[in-house]
Amino acid sequence: MKRRDLVQLKKCPNKKLDNMFKKINKNEIKQKRDPCGLVRELYHSDNLSIAHNTILESARNHMHRTIDETYYVLKGKGKLIIGKEILKIKEGDIIPVSKGTWHYLQSSDATPLEVLVVTTPKYNPEDLFLMGK
Repeated sequence: MKRRDLVQLKKCPNKKLDNMFKKINKNEIKQKRDPCGLVRELYHSDNLSIAHNTILESARNHMHRTIDETYYVLKGKGKLIIGKEILKIKEGDIIPVSKGTWHYLQSSDATPLEVLVVTTPKYNPEDLFLMGK
């Protein structure tokens, strides 16, 4: 796409296009405590969600029946426990977790573990199943 085409898009009063170019800053979104840690939902569409999660110590063991998750480690070190497998994780790691798989994150030290979580399709809190419930 040429620069002049981008200028034309910016002038277009189409609301659908306006939403495509929305800037989001994680620091402007309030954190919510949930079984996966402190969560900020950064973006969602019909097909995916993107969230910033901070794990202070350990998230709760859980699974999703219809959602695939991909974790990208932003800061810190820790473990991702998937079923009976323990993966040591650190900044820069990307780990996909398939739906129907029990999993949880743990921080390894005093520094919180920060991850970007991408879900497909979009996150639905009714699809969160906690171990022991």
